[in-house]
Amino acid sequence: MKMTFAPTMLILAAGLSLAACNKSPKDAQADAVRDTTKAEAANIEQKADVVENQGEAVGGVTEDAAAATADAMRNKADAVTNTGEMKADAIEDGKMGAVTKTDSGTTTTAPTK
Repeated sequence: MKMTFAPTMLILAAGLSLAACNKSPKDAQADAVRDTTKAEAANIEQKADVVENQGEAVGGVTEDAAAATADAMRNKADAVTNTGEMKADAIEDGKMGAVTKTDSGTTTTAPTK
């Protein structure tokens, strides 16, 4: 069983690697937008957890305020994710180009076809 399974897995892995290398520029840009926004949303969620935990440690009114703040932060994280998904979809559909931010400025590329 191992003899036939290993070559099959190698072929499957090679095929997946090749498929990843052959992504169109649009798909690569869209994936980058999704990855960036997911990372930002995860960062916001982590900060919300810290706020909530600190409020729980104090208790009382502070806990209630911290819970409300954490909920608002989680809503913001959801909005970041949703906005990123919409941008990624627009890039894939060719409706917008990718936006790249650096320390020195922002560049926008034209939609790719």
